[in-house]
Amino acid sequence: MEELTIILLGKQGAGKSASGNTLLGKHAFHTAPSSERVTRACSMSMSTVDKQKIKVIDTPGWCDSSQFETEMKQDIIESVNMYNPHVFLLVLTTGRFTNEEITTVMNILKEFGDEVIKYMIVLFTKGDELEEPIEDYLKELHSELEQIIKISGGRVHVFNNRNEKDCQQTSLLLKKINDLVKENKNKCYTESMYNKNKKQCRNEAENSVAENRKSPAEDENRDDDDDQVSICDADQKEKGQTMIDRKEFEKVKEKVDELTKTIQDQLMADMNNLRIRLNTVQFLVFTKAHHTQKEFTKKN
Repeated sequence: MEELTIILLGKQGAGKSASGNTLLGKHAFHTAPSSERVTRACSMSMSTVDKQKIKVIDTPGWCDSSQFETEMKQDIIESVNMYNPHVFLLVLTTGRFTNEEITTVMNILKEFGDEVIKYMIVLFTKGDELEEPIEDYLKELHSELEQIIKISGGRVHVFNNRNEKDCQQTSLLLKKINDLVKENKNKCYTESMYNKNKKQCRNEAENSVAENRKSPAEDENRDDDDDQVSICDADQKEKGQTMIDRKEFEKVKEKVDELTKTIQDQLMADMNNLRIRLNTVQFLVFTKAHHTQKEFTKKN
């Protein structure tokens, strides 16, 4: 059997390291009974499970912090591009999902592109705390996460990392991974796929900025060479025009520019999230159509 390369992604505290240990059948990655960050750099470990060699890469928890953005995120990207994984395990904990969890998932999809969904399996941890069948639990999920699971072919699995000796849960996950690899014709997620997504994101961002700049600006620098700017005060029309100092005008203009940039940045972020949601729906429609076509072909 072909060696499998598996990368664990998810929010900090989701149980990525513990899941890696369960999957490998040994204590390869450091864990701690808390939500504090334990993994600060990507690490890889190998093992043979059910007569198949597997390579598992543990990654730092995805979060919104300056340290993550400047150091850890780049480490994850480099590891993905270096190892070319057969599958991404998106690790989530069972329980109530907050906006933070949803944002984390969206940021991962935004970073690696729509193509990553073809190589993704959602792995829920803390299966021992699940009080209902996984099928019923999935029906109660956040709508956006539910859509992601749907477009990924409903590929989900549940781990109880407190029972690492349960070989059946590992064997079942490996079967799902091998089925996915077969479905993808043994192809891996590659650096070229990542670069293609980043190029698309840059183009969309540049187009967005260009569109925002298409507004009348004839009067913006009309008085650049004047020493003062004249402003008409409605309450002092009878007294004539009131002159304000150019420096004061520049301060006001600077604040307006800052506000404009903030709005543009927020619009770009909203557009990126909207793009992900639209692509999610499009992919879901495509997947459904493809499945229907296959069923029709079988019947005929």
